[in-house]
Amino acid sequence: MIFNYLITALRAFKQQKQHFLLNVIGLSVGLSAAILVALFAKNELSFDKQQPNADRVYRVAQDYSKLGLGTIPIYSYTRGTQALDFSQVEDVFALKMVEFTREAEVDVKHNNQGFKLNNLYAATANIEDFIAIDVLAGNIKEAMSTPNSLALSESEALRIFGTMNVVGETLNHAKGSYIIKAVFADLPDNTHFGFQALVYAEHISEDLNNTIHYVYLKLTAGTDISALEQQLTEQAFTGEFKGKMFIELHSILDLHLTANSPFEMKTGGTKQVVTICIGLSILLVLIASFNFINMTVAQSTKRAKEVGVRKALGASKTQLVSQFLSESVLVALLSMVLACVLVELVMPSFNNLVDRELVLNYVSSFGAGIVVVAIAVGVLAGLYPAFFISSFSAKRVLSGDLQRGSTAIWVRKSLLTFQASLAIGLIIGSATLLQQLSHLQNLPLGYQTAQRLVISEVPVGEVFTQQPSAVVNQLLAIEGVQHLGVIDTQLTRSINNTLRPTWPNGEESGGITPIVGTSFEVVKSLGLELLAGRDFSREFAGDWANRVDGITHVGTIVTETVAKQAGFTNVADIIGKSIKDVGRNVDMRVVGVVADVKIGNAQNANTDIMFLLGFSYFNPTSEVVLTVNPHNVVSIRQQAAEVLAQHANVFEPKIELLSDSYKEVLKGDQRISQVVLIFTGLAVFLTCLGTFGLASFSAARRQKEVAVRKVLGASRISIVNILAKEFLVLVGVSIAIAYPVTYLLVGDWLANFNDRIDQAILVYGIAAIVVAGITWVTVASLAFKAASTRPSLILRYE
Repeated sequence: MIFNYLITALRAFKQQKQHFLLNVIGLSVGLSAAILVALFAKNELSFDKQQPNADRVYRVAQDYSKLGLGTIPIYSYTRGTQALDFSQVEDVFALKMVEFTREAEVDVKHNNQGFKLNNLYAATANIEDFIAIDVLAGNIKEAMSTPNSLALSESEALRIFGTMNVVGETLNHAKGSYIIKAVFADLPDNTHFGFQALVYAEHISEDLNNTIHYVYLKLTAGTDISALEQQLTEQAFTGEFKGKMFIELHSILDLHLTANSPFEMKTGGTKQVVTICIGLSILLVLIASFNFINMTVAQSTKRAKEVGVRKALGASKTQLVSQFLSESVLVALLSMVLACVLVELVMPSFNNLVDRELVLNYVSSFGAGIVVVAIAVGVLAGLYPAFFISSFSAKRVLSGDLQRGSTAIWVRKSLLTFQASLAIGLIIGSATLLQQLSHLQNLPLGYQTAQRLVISEVPVGEVFTQQPSAVVNQLLAIEGVQHLGVIDTQLTRSINNTLRPTWPNGEESGGITPIVGTSFEVVKSLGLELLAGRDFSREFAGDWANRVDGITHVGTIVTETVAKQAGFTNVADIIGKSIKDVGRNVDMRVVGVVADVKIGNAQNANTDIMFLLGFSYFNPTSEVVLTVNPHNVVSIRQQAAEVLAQHANVFEPKIELLSDSYKEVLKGDQRISQVVLIFTGLAVFLTCLGTFGLASFSAARRQKEVAVRKVLGASRISIVNILAKEFLVLVGVSIAIAYPVTYLLVGDWLANFNDRIDQAILVYGIAAIVVAGITWVTVASLAFKAASTRPSLILRYE
């Protein structure tokens, strides 16, 4: 029987080639998109599941929201060990940010060649209890317990030594040397951990506010996380910080998709991207399935006599349903094969788009899942057409008295309306995405990104000096360098330091204000807009930070927002006034006011900034900002690297154009927009495919009507419009559905940005016109052909 079903199905495919091809193309496109996105989602949701006891390990974070900042995943290891006082905490592990603090040397030499140790951290000795790390040689526990010991990843060992057999080798640095005690396999991509080298360091500190660790707690099963967070908060924050700062515990299984702090070891993903991708892939499969249902039901009259004859010969409804379902499943399986081919073809491009290395393993549970989904799509999409066609009355069919059911017409129109609504919504969403990204890229940042070349993480002692150092003079001597400035903050990342100001009128701010340490001429260096006062100048050397009798006196340039927070509506009135931080004994005399500056990422930029001359609290490294001739960028990069290697023992420095750094900040949102654009294009394509199939059927069904109208004098264009009217009415209904839903969803996404555009009515109008236009053109192409046929060929037998 199954063989007969197969033969009948193949015969039906041969007789209805167009119907068959449209269904296969539509389902294969939808399934291929679903497969790609399922692979991506599976990878995103797999992060850190391989770690020991991953479901019970949490990272400690500090919530500064009430003080004007966000949540920071940095904590004190000493405070972390105090958490062992609570019975819910079994063990504590920490990674120390020694590359950031420069507690360990990152610039090393081997055979007189300089290298920078990439992503260097210090780990506590119990690292193997928290991270599934594959030690290839040596003993990593011993390495993390012995001074001057180093553990390298496989790739770092090969990069520096050219071999993995490096245990016992030494690397020299400015303060001594490291001994390689272990080599470990490169960490997998699906982890939030991002270290490539580990070094020994002391972790316990008497200063409980020394927050330079990623601290992880292993908890007992069934721990009440909220209650433990409250206990840790009460333990850590007392006095003036009580009720203003809080401890949060984040499961390591969620970090990849939820942690968006600028202090993460690696750039993570977002739930938003995963949700959008999964949602769009499901929509594409639904659209393809709706096309299948629509076209199968529409083509049902061509198989009415077959059903009648089968019923007359004794076929039961169950047998007919099985026959049509087998055809549906066969189409789905053929589409699945074609979808897998498409997946392999586009996989490299998709990997570049999502910045992952995805591979489809067919001999796996995922491969089996593809087959199950394909069969399920075939059964579910074919169920209604199978019952609809098998319900034909044999007597009425064979007597020529077959009427179209109102239910079938309603189903076809509803599904086509839903498809058009999705297409309109996706077009509006993708257009708004592009507008928002363009808006962010063209925001007035308050500083200039053009012609600014930034050298990152240069030791403060080499460049952050009151008198120009040898390194500064050498960099200024490079051809094409027009100006040099130094700051202690990465402009596109985040603020490193803050103060708690008391305004000139004696009123406390109630929050904390971000500060940026700078060298002279910061206004010129960053291209700031000076609203009042002056720039830091060597003519006023007294502005440079100087500690006298326990009080640090320093000149400051504040942004317009800070001046207004201090109570000055006329920002010029704050010039010459003093702002104090009583806790740190800092007296800041305002010498200038600049327009607001946005420091940080696109969603969470700070504008209330104070620039302090020569003041770099705790920061061991600084950023050198070179104003350059754009034609000399390549040579300047090369010469700057040579200067740093020769005069500062800094190797392989990170040197980037500030404009490129800002583009990197927007990379995640650009990825979302590209994904949405691609899926929008696919959705519109599938909608057109369905419209084409139904329009083809409609034109064929109304051939006699068209012929009669032509005999009565109707023009071709009027006939085209009559045939297209049915579809355009459905587009009108879809517009009424799509507009309010899309407005709410897009508005919710835009709410994530501090700076955002307003939704444009023009975009909504264009989306409706595009879908209506594509629908009209699709229908018109077929209707015009029908209207061009000679009436005599259609009516000669009437």
